[in-house]
Amino acid sequence: RSIDCSVMLLLLLIPLVRCFNEIAESSSRGCASDTEIMDHIIFETKNAYNRHRLPSAPVELRIEMWVQEVTSLSELTSDFEIDLYVNEYWTDPGLEYRNLNPCQLNISFDSTMLQNIWTPNTCFINSKKALIHSSPFRNVFLMVFPNGSIWANWRIKSTGPCKLDLSKFPMDNVNCTLSLESYNYNRMEVLMLWNDVALIQFKDIELPDFTMYNFSTTSTQQYYAAGYWDELTVTFYFRRRYGWYLLQGEKRNFSTGFIPTYMTTFISWIPFYLGPRAIPARTMIGVNALLAMTFQFGNIMRNLPRVSYIKAIDVWVLGGIGFVFASLAELALVGFLMKNEGRPSTLSHASTRKWNIKKMSSTSRASNNNHICEKKISIVQRAERVDQCARFMFP
Repeated sequence: RSIDCSVMLLLLLIPLVRCFNEIAESSSRGCASDTEIMDHIIFETKNAYNRHRLPSAPVELRIEMWVQEVTSLSELTSDFEIDLYVNEYWTDPGLEYRNLNPCQLNISFDSTMLQNIWTPNTCFINSKKALIHSSPFRNVFLMVFPNGSIWANWRIKSTGPCKLDLSKFPMDNVNCTLSLESYNYNRMEVLMLWNDVALIQFKDIELPDFTMYNFSTTSTQQYYAAGYWDELTVTFYFRRRYGWYLLQGEKRNFSTGFIPTYMTTFISWIPFYLGPRAIPARTMIGVNALLAMTFQFGNIMRNLPRVSYIKAIDVWVLGGIGFVFASLAELALVGFLMKNEGRPSTLSHASTRKWNIKKMSSTSRASNNNHICEKKISIVQRAERVDQCARFMFP
């Protein structure tokens, strides 16, 4: 037990020894250590410092963003999810400590220090959801410089709105925005500006369906009942990766791409080469192609938001359905021409009755059969001419 107590006492003394060493070293160098500066900021200025009072009128607040990752973009909910760092720069003369002759050019604090100083209380006013990362601790960084300049950094996951225009889908673009304002202070109290480098992108942003190809920053003023507020907006521009829809386009195990609809339309043209007598086979191919196109179109619509205007994919699929329906109409025409091809005509019935009553001669019967055969050949030829015209007109 005595050994354990001595070890614990030794562990408690190590930080004190380090602190005394820092003070001794700073005294020998003639500058203030981090410990002395922290004590000055936290304790000595606490009585004279008022965290509810503006450091100046107005406070110039500069904003800078670092984009880490865009994790998702949804057409159904019209929003995107982004991980980014928000940097805020302002000056608070009440936290100035250069008169102490600091050894370091800056000093860092954790998120608890923000509860003791004035902050501009900025927020994303158009976000659907926003939270500060807390793995393994609250991801907030605060740095104070000798002249009272402050750098606050927040690592945030935010869900913001997107503006969709699906009229050119799937060759469309999507614009997503985030707007930042001071929640408590208008522009007479806090003047918000973009930093010289407003936004930094850590890497190229690519999603399964989209690629971020550009961004822009704007600054506007919004009027509220209490005055004008500065609003800083960043817009992210995404381009849809339509190669997926061209080559494959499988959603939920069903083909919905351009090439599958191409192939379905081409399959509906195969009956033109099967001949006029293959009515059952031609009917099966045409009906199956029409059902496949209808099913593909319904599957595409199920994975897109409901909009009241016509999309490019609508024109494409409806055009394919129109071709398949036209091939069925051509089949109906061929079937109409061939409906009496296997039956004896009215002339043949009359001739048979005459043969039974008057016992026509063999010469007259042969001429009647030749007439029937010639009529059948003319019916087949007309149906084949319709198929030949369809082979050239449909492509």
